[in-house]
Amino acid sequence: MTRNFCKTQLNSVIEINKIITLHYFDYVKDFQGIGESHDFWEFVYVDSGQIEVVANDKKYTLHQGEAVFHQPNEYHNVFALGSFASVFIVSFECMSQGIDFFCKKILTLSNVERDLIAEIFKEGKKAFVEPFDIIDQTKLIRKKNATYGAEQLVKNQLEHLFISLVRNNTDGSGSSQQFSTAKIQNDQRIVDTIITILSGNIYRKITLNEVCSRIAFSKSYIEKLFKEKTGCGIIEYYNKIKINEAKRLISEGKYSFTQISQMLNFESIHYFSRTFKHYTCMSPTNYEKSVKARSLL
Repeated sequence: MTRNFCKTQLNSVIEINKIITLHYFDYVKDFQGIGESHDFWEFVYVDSGQIEVVANDKKYTLHQGEAVFHQPNEYHNVFALGSFASVFIVSFECMSQGIDFFCKKILTLSNVERDLIAEIFKEGKKAFVEPFDIIDQTKLIRKKNATYGAEQLVKNQLEHLFISLVRNNTDGSGSSQQFSTAKIQNDQRIVDTIITILSGNIYRKITLNEVCSRIAFSKSYIEKLFKEKTGCGIIEYYNKIKINEAKRLISEGKYSFTQISQMLNFESIHYFSRTFKHYTCMSPTNYEKSVKARSLL
């Protein structure tokens, strides 16, 4: 018996046609970008620190975890607000009508969306030649030995990210949100308090028990809540901001690595170097060389 099967054409709401650039920048203190406009989209995500973004005649401040889209032919520029900042940027071409949702919007990314950015960058490294911190880059160069399917995964994960952002910032899914606004605000205040405590103790060593005693919540509760809101553990976050401060101090060129290690209260210069490499994928020495090279551009 022969059955007549119907082939369903799958609909695409947001489809990335081409990718132009893929960047991850560490902006040193008081960095100022080069203003530009172009005929494709640009997505800017703040991984750490904060930046000021210019879009046509308006200025916006973006904090860690926030992103903005620059639409085609929109003049834009970026500035580091007096401190160190890390930023992920991807520019792309998209003709889908669904992409218009992102015009003139600043969005806060969820943990899942932050993980997608990490995956995009990871697959980008497998597909294209590094480094990705060249400001005047105008073309991606394919690796000769690129990992199978890496480019397609970059495309798929970008589309996944953008669809997720639309879903999480509209009621288009049809599901009602049952969360208490008061609870959400209270949870965020707890996380903000923890971040304030950690940021205020970069130059000493604070333990998780100390953090718990200061805010009067159990260790298990604040660890779970903090992970939900930021995507990483409390001590991991603490180490990250210490290393970001180390990067800032190295970029100033005033202190030796040993002095910076002692200032930030690391157990030893060796532990400092290992931790620095873990979070930056380069040694303090190599990072210092890259900062000096960028300052000569």
